[in-house]
Amino acid sequence: MSKNSKNSEKKHNTFVTNVFALLNISVIIIVLFAGFSYLLFLKRDTVSHEEKRKLTKFPEFTVDSYLSGDYTEGIADYYDDTVPNRSFFKTLIANRIMPLKGLKYGGVELYNTAKNNQEEETPAEPVTENTQTTTGTTGTGIETTTTTAETLPKANVAAANGEVSNNILVVNKRAIMLYGGAWGNEVLYAQDVNAYKEALGKDINVYSMVLPTSVSYYLPENYSDLVQRSEKEDLDSIEKNLKNVTNVDAYTVLLRHKKEAIYSRTDHHWQPLGAYYAAEEFAKQAGVDFADISEYEKHVLSGYIGTMYGYTQSATLLNNPEPFIYYEPKTDVEVTQYTSSFTDPVETTLLLNPENFDNSSYYLVFGVDDNIRHVKTKCKNGRTLVIFKDSYGNALLPFLTSSFENIYLCDIRYFDRNAKSFIIEVGATDVLFAMCTYSAVGINREHISTNLNQ
Repeated sequence: MSKNSKNSEKKHNTFVTNVFALLNISVIIIVLFAGFSYLLFLKRDTVSHEEKRKLTKFPEFTVDSYLSGDYTEGIADYYDDTVPNRSFFKTLIANRIMPLKGLKYGGVELYNTAKNNQEEETPAEPVTENTQTTTGTTGTGIETTTTTAETLPKANVAAANGEVSNNILVVNKRAIMLYGGAWGNEVLYAQDVNAYKEALGKDINVYSMVLPTSVSYYLPENYSDLVQRSEKEDLDSIEKNLKNVTNVDAYTVLLRHKKEAIYSRTDHHWQPLGAYYAAEEFAKQAGVDFADISEYEKHVLSGYIGTMYGYTQSATLLNNPEPFIYYEPKTDVEVTQYTSSFTDPVETTLLLNPENFDNSSYYLVFGVDDNIRHVKTKCKNGRTLVIFKDSYGNALLPFLTSSFENIYLCDIRYFDRNAKSFIIEVGATDVLFAMCTYSAVGINREHISTNLNQ
């Protein structure tokens, strides 16, 4: 080959190399510019419906925060937490990437969650265990630890730090909170409810309906060692220690219907159908009429993925949504909503419009917890019911509109009145404590005692 030919070929190769280099640089610049523009100019989310929380806000500038580094750190947290179309990317990661991480055995996932709030999921007693694997956070202040079935302990798994407030097992496409036991708090709950009856006297009926969770009905036998004590044992202890208070046995009623959709698979709440059966049992104990479910209008919402996905980020739950089915009374009712201190009345509806909610928030058709709701019904029996509840109790309300003339729904965690004076003020003939086991034997129990005499 001639020298000129070699030079010509060398120049050609150099040209091609330069062209590809320029193309690479151009592509990188375009990608970086597009990414920069996307992150800088597109609208940022403010709420994560999947994780049930508000996202990080842009920090407020102060000289002290700037000098300490908190301001710049807050900016970094803001941009990290509020990526545009955040839900899409989290779904993509959970759906396509997370299933590739690690191994699963028998289709089982175990999540450990630690939290410091006072929601109804909080059990009474922390349990420790050394075995754990990958750890992260859900963004709700909940620490999550994933453990494969091969390393499942014989007791509840504890987080590396903080108080263990529940364990979540995902099995058979269902998320189950693993009950830790009351450790004597069930007796304290019964004593607190007894104090209400003693303070209110013989003319006002007091009922206790502590509601079991899905662990009582759907925990596979080969994972029974994951719970420290059965809910049934603590429910029996509560009934034994109640004095002059009528116990409503929701456990046995729901057991008869366990093959029906009485609990959500993807949420820590029950389904409204479970609330219907429990409300029916309560109506029997109270000696009031009760409308058959056929007298309600049935609504079916598809694609429900509830709180358990927010706690676990489990692709199993994300890929297996469930229907959310609720029932609306056909008879008209008047509903007034008050603040938690029973002020500022506002007319509202019994059920909220689910079209305003993300599909992870369908349980909110029953309303939010931090208010008092008064329902005046067409029932004319002179009976007025006050319900002290956690969020489980919200689903009971529609099914009791044929049973009591007036109903006051009060969340015990937010109630800001002297309970005795409130009960007397509204002319209550009946008082029902309706909350799940985690509330009755957990830190929320303290609100029952505090609100009696505050």
